[in-house]
Amino acid sequence: MTFYHRNGTLYARINGKRVSTKLEDTKANRKLFKSYAKNDEFFNKFNVNKKIPTIIELCVEVLNEKEKTLKSTTCVTYLGFFNSRIVPYFDKKLITELKPIDVKEWYKTFTDLSTLKGCETLLKAAVENAILCEHISATPFVLKKPSLKSDYKVIPFTLEEVMVLITSAKSNSFGNFLAISFFTGIRPGELIALSWEDIDFNRNTISINKTMTNGFLQKPKTKNSLAEIDLPIEALKYFKNEQLKTGLRKNIFYSEQRNKIYKSSDSLNIKFKKLLKSLDMVIRNIYQTRHTFASLKLIAGEKLEWVSFMLRHKNPRITLERYYRYIPKEDSKRVVLDIENAQNRHTS
Repeated sequence: MTFYHRNGTLYARINGKRVSTKLEDTKANRKLFKSYAKNDEFFNKFNVNKKIPTIIELCVEVLNEKEKTLKSTTCVTYLGFFNSRIVPYFDKKLITELKPIDVKEWYKTFTDLSTLKGCETLLKAAVENAILCEHISATPFVLKKPSLKSDYKVIPFTLEEVMVLITSAKSNSFGNFLAISFFTGIRPGELIALSWEDIDFNRNTISINKTMTNGFLQKPKTKNSLAEIDLPIEALKYFKNEQLKTGLRKNIFYSEQRNKIYKSSDSLNIKFKKLLKSLDMVIRNIYQTRHTFASLKLIAGEKLEWVSFMLRHKNPRITLERYYRYIPKEDSKRVVLDIENAQNRHTS
């Protein structure tokens, strides 16, 4: 805060804004004015904001709040969005400077819908907090966000390709991992988190109760994902094979390089893509093993309800929407109405 006077009246410059105190410029009044400046009533009276926060500062507040309620892995994802897509674009920009045109131009930097949704969640929450604190009076999110399409495609393997991949894996353990992935539909993160106590060979069941993501062991993706599923006969052999290797240890799968549990499925995904490349197959991520399980079972005539149960979808309708094209169409004749006889009976 700096003082100066004009025609005997005391003026002050606060946060870059010049205000008249309407007081005589004396030492006593300067001291009095400084003491008033310490409370909110003073700033409201002279319409001076104590400090306008930047967009980045507000987003940091949102991230701190999310840490209290969200999974650690989700917070890590949001932090990645913040550092890669919000900080570079809005660095040092005040929230009062954020206009609809800025949001429109920011939207243009995205090509992936999931990334856009994650970043928008952060920025919108920051804007809402700014409105609540009366830093701004209206949201700059007045435009509809672009209708981006995800470039992710379901590209399942044929049964022949599955067997080639399993037998071509450079290690028996990786081959067992792939086989169990293909024949159970379990997500990669859930599979590396499995322990032997989750497998019941007497009842042929698998208990899915945790997943490993970025070093964090936590509950599965959704509430429906937390379930006990069947141990398919096709996968039993490969569980038994791996049991010979790690049956005396807690977890089922261990990194062969470090002899420790996997912290994420990233290294397995890299190994999987290298295997595909060596076999001259279309490169795709390891999550396609789950889609392959669904497609192979449906093509073979398995009931939709059971496939949905194994995938732990909320209901069979979700499974049907995703994998409808793999359900065999019945080769039945269409019913033909007897129009001529009906017309003859009517006229006779």
